[in-house]
Amino acid sequence: MRPIRFVRFASFALVVAAMLGACSSTNLTNMWMDKGATSPVVDNILVISLDRNPEMRRLWEDALSAEFQAQGLVARPSYQLFPADLPDSQQVAVVMTRDNHDAALVTHPLAVVTNAEPDGGYHDTAPAAHGNYWRRGYMVAWSAATQPPSDSKKGDLRFQLDLARANGQLLWTGQSKAVDPADADKLRTEVAGQVVPELQKRKIIPKD
Repeated sequence: MRPIRFVRFASFALVVAAMLGACSSTNLTNMWMDKGATSPVVDNILVISLDRNPEMRRLWEDALSAEFQAQGLVARPSYQLFPADLPDSQQVAVVMTRDNHDAALVTHPLAVVTNAEPDGGYHDTAPAAHGNYWRRGYMVAWSAATQPPSDSKKGDLRFQLDLARANGQLLWTGQSKAVDPADADKLRTEVAGQVVPELQKRKIIPKD
């Protein structure tokens, strides 16, 4: 009986290990984090999706806000404040200061080939926009988002997610793997559901 019990135990252990490995994996890639990102902690977030399509914008902002809220954090979709147009950097700064948002999470599609292989993990080199995100990072993405839509942006896309303070300090950035932006389930599981655990793991936001 001992050999049978050992085989059963070993099989169970392998299953558990596989489950743990799956839980610890992430679909996020090309990440970077500022060394001072954990202080002060972020628990009041403005969520911004730079998408001209109102339905897609609401889908993204609601999905990301819900993930933060599920952890007991304050998160507000930007479409509630700016329902007609995508807010520019000045508008975002005013709202963040007025409403005491610790940071804003901004997402926007990447202008890259869909089948390009992204690099994984964290990088040591800081992005060019890390010191003045709202001018060097946000405004570039905002300008692209407010241009007439292009037929080239169809099918699966990769998205960039940036977390920045009102003063322009970029705290964290990462990219998603290719995902159908209209697939609500994949958006929740493969993007929105990955961001919050990663930020908690890095102690940028608190755990519930």
